[in-house]
Amino acid sequence: MFKKLFLLLTMLLMMPQIAPFAAGRAPGAAMSASSTVRGMFEDEAPERVWNIDFEGNDTFSGMMLRNIIALESPSFFRKLRFWNRSGFDFDATELRRDEIRIQRYYQRRGFPHVRVQSEVKEGRRDWVRRIVFTIDEGQPTIINSVSYEIDAVPHVLEYLEDQSEFQRARRRQVMREENRYQLIQQSDVEGLFQSTLRNLGFAHADAYVTTLVDTAGSKADVIITLVPGPLTYFGEIHIDGNETVPESLVKRQSELNTGDQFSSRKLRNAQQQIFGHPLFRFATVNMPPQPPDSVVDINIRVREHALRSVRVQGGIGLEERVRLSLSWLHRNPFGNAHTFSVSTRTSFLEQRANFDYHIPYVFNPKSRINISPFGQRLDERGYLLWRGGINNSFIYQISREAAATASYEFTRNREIIQSSDVALMEEEQRYNISALRFSGYYNKLEVEQYQGWAFRPHAEFSGVFGSGSLRYNRYMLDVRRYFDITSSTQLAIRSEGGVMTHTGLEELPSNVRFYAGGTSSVRGWQRRQLGPKRAITDEDGGFKEYVPVGGKAMYHFNLELRQELHQLIRHFGFALFLDGGSIWQETEDFNMNDLQFGAGGGFRYQSPIGPVRIDLARKINPTDEDLNIFEGEDHGNWFSRWGIHFSIGQAF
Repeated sequence: MFKKLFLLLTMLLMMPQIAPFAAGRAPGAAMSASSTVRGMFEDEAPERVWNIDFEGNDTFSGMMLRNIIALESPSFFRKLRFWNRSGFDFDATELRRDEIRIQRYYQRRGFPHVRVQSEVKEGRRDWVRRIVFTIDEGQPTIINSVSYEIDAVPHVLEYLEDQSEFQRARRRQVMREENRYQLIQQSDVEGLFQSTLRNLGFAHADAYVTTLVDTAGSKADVIITLVPGPLTYFGEIHIDGNETVPESLVKRQSELNTGDQFSSRKLRNAQQQIFGHPLFRFATVNMPPQPPDSVVDINIRVREHALRSVRVQGGIGLEERVRLSLSWLHRNPFGNAHTFSVSTRTSFLEQRANFDYHIPYVFNPKSRINISPFGQRLDERGYLLWRGGINNSFIYQISREAAATASYEFTRNREIIQSSDVALMEEEQRYNISALRFSGYYNKLEVEQYQGWAFRPHAEFSGVFGSGSLRYNRYMLDVRRYFDITSSTQLAIRSEGGVMTHTGLEELPSNVRFYAGGTSSVRGWQRRQLGPKRAITDEDGGFKEYVPVGGKAMYHFNLELRQELHQLIRHFGFALFLDGGSIWQETEDFNMNDLQFGAGGGFRYQSPIGPVRIDLARKINPTDEDLNIFEGEDHGNWFSRWGIHFSIGQAF
């Protein structure tokens, strides 16, 4: 590069000396030096694919076809990197192969007469190449008829006809009359019926599809042949790899029993249930190769966790500032596959110690109990809380997506409230909470990317059966939805609300009220700072700060547009959001016109431990209390209008 710059400067300095010699030559010769300079760079610039377009593709979108070809064009964000022209090289040989790839793609999906041609156009710059694929799809092949041939004895045929799962498979299979015949669907249909038959007890079942195609008439007759084989039952169940856990416990966790009717679904569930047990770090359940028979043997292989482990974790944030946790876990303490753990957690906001005894199997592998005595100190703005008690939870895993929890918690509480007159801790309240809670979730969220719907209902009843000193009911619902706009853009929506009914004469303590605002709530406001507040003054009556008072009704929502920037800056992204919400001190005060809004944006970095995010949000319609205006005097600063939020993990 330096050599090129040196040659360029040298030739520019020589231009005045070249001109007199050029004057007596042909007109075009006078520009030979400048042409040489320009050509020195342009000739070395490789041809690059700048755009790829498709014409005539009525059945399949351009986005779908781009995924099957080898040549690539830069995305919008990549084109902005004008300083980096590497990659996306044009290759004429690969272009011809891409024509064949598109043709094969169409043929396997029911277009035997498809024709594909490509055209390469030059752009405004010499190195730019724009590719256009022109596709003539031709007439598709249509399925004329679908028939079934089941190679089985009469009583097996009657058994299959009575099974709703088998009838459902016949309705679900994609090779239907009047549909386009697609060769690629053949393996899907075979797999569907094999899986269905094996779930119904036929361990050695097979299925295959044959097709008679009339190329002239563009018609296809499909024959689906099913060979169920013998109805099978579980035989010997072999356990391998267990060290401290008895075989009987592994079998109990798998729910596989000798003599039960075979089902491949039972094998999958058994593997998930064993792997979900806290004592095992690895589990496989399979049927080894064996001659077709009415009895099949099963192999279960496990690997156990270490009996004892210690975990140390830490984190930073603008709310808790520094967070540290330490836990010690003892697995299988009494040889009964239970676990016992001791954990502590500390930050500038909270200090907590827990003892947890976990029973992972109650009456089946989906049910478990957790017994947890604890102590906690919580230092919130406006009050300081000490509490200790015990929480007993029963959890039932309904499915992979849904679970329900019933718990009972009893706590003794001592709450010191920051006085509204002076900045001293002087008002003290002691109370007991005896609460019965029911909660659940339905959640199709994946580990690395949020998708679909999520529902989280919660109900709490305090003072049931005349226990405890507080009587109230609390109801909450959290609903989330995630839309994938493109492969790198997502719209995330959350709506959460709650109400409390208070049947006692005593004032509700600060700790049980609703609050909003913060990193994972309505951004722009700091933790719990959205909603009604009371002023704190010093001994001379001077203003100190506003502290939140909470309420009996709450609602807030979040709209967030998430954009990945992996093609521009690896592992980075950004988000734009609009949050809104409010807190009402009494349920009858609920009014959607009281909503306050915060808007802003932030950056995301996809780290190994989760997305690290920094958000900047501005309050759109703050109150005087939000801006620290007291009796007409402004005590606020830049942070009264703006909020900075930092954490690890998505906001929701």
